[in-house]
Amino acid sequence: MNTLLAKFFEYQPQGEYSMLNLAHILIIVLGILTILIGCFFLRKLEHKKVKIILLVCAILGLLIDPIYWIWELCTTGTLHFEQTLPLYFCSLFYMTLAVGVFAKREKVKQACFAYLATFNIFAGLMGLILNNNLNSYPVWSFVGVRTLFFHLLMLFVSALIWFTKYYKPKITDVFTFMIPLGIMFIPALIVDKIWDFDYCYLNGGRGTPIENVSAVLPNAVYIILLYLLIFVATNVVFYIPTIVKYFKERRGGEFGK
Repeated sequence: MNTLLAKFFEYQPQGEYSMLNLAHILIIVLGILTILIGCFFLRKLEHKKVKIILLVCAILGLLIDPIYWIWELCTTGTLHFEQTLPLYFCSLFYMTLAVGVFAKREKVKQACFAYLATFNIFAGLMGLILNNNLNSYPVWSFVGVRTLFFHLLMLFVSALIWFTKYYKPKITDVFTFMIPLGIMFIPALIVDKIWDFDYCYLNGGRGTPIENVSAVLPNAVYIILLYLLIFVATNVVFYIPTIVKYFKERRGGEFGK
């Protein structure tokens, strides 16, 4: 038993494993199905109860990184700042959720949940499926369980606020969902430039498919194109109904004059 527990928590950076193996794929499929089915049954939940669930999720999210830092210090004696700092797209999940749950100003809350309902889904899916941690660690390990649970939690929160209509899109959200990304962009850019890290993919998306594109472009052009793509893709996938409704209402108002 002690051997199994030690193996679960040990540091394994040898790259002996492979993401998208059978166990990983099963967790992706079963996890997403469980989230969708669970949120379907929760769709009529009172919003005050939804807020309690979101509060619990926010607390879990805020604890995940500190728990990881403790594990990393205990197993390696140091923190690997090139991959440990909370400057990933996924890091925005628990920060934005915490702000959204506790914010008093409606505009702040709306911007947070606009992000959580939209780009957070892209980030959660990317982290769940293209998870480089699982090239070094087995699914059943501290790192494997932690990273899979975290990304499934991201998707659960996004699905919950859509299914329960806790999040109601507004026309201004087509822009304001980018505010959390913009806030994250500043420290990530500074850290990447000083220490040559690649947070938020600002230094070329190293080790990802977008590295092939960034390699042939000036870095400034690559960054502009990347965030423009994020903006356009999010609007196309999530906000076309909101945009159409807005212009229909405006047209109806003009004809009614």
